[in-house]
Amino acid sequence: MEKIVEIGLRESLLRDLDIIAIRYGVTKERWIKETIIKALRSEKARDKIMKVVSEEYMDGKIEFEDAVELIGVENAKKIRAVVEGAKRSFEEGFHA
Repeated sequence: MEKIVEIGLRESLLRDLDIIAIRYGVTKERWIKETIIKALRSEKARDKIMKVVSEEYMDGKIEFEDAVELIGVENAKKIRAVVEGAKRSFEEGFHA
């Protein structure tokens, strides 16, 4: 079942959207819908990649530099911080 979503756009964006829709031979509504669907699929794929890279890094199967290449430096740093924090907690608990 589909639901209607309303959005407001500036006049300049509507003009740009008209041009794009004509270029692709679709309605503005169809172009917006297809673009949103592509963005959502891309985001889901990115989430899957992040999960796999995180697991591989945590398991020691890939190096930090590989994680940086795959998911970017900021995301890799976040994962490294979590892994290092977990290791410290484990070691502190083990030696307590």
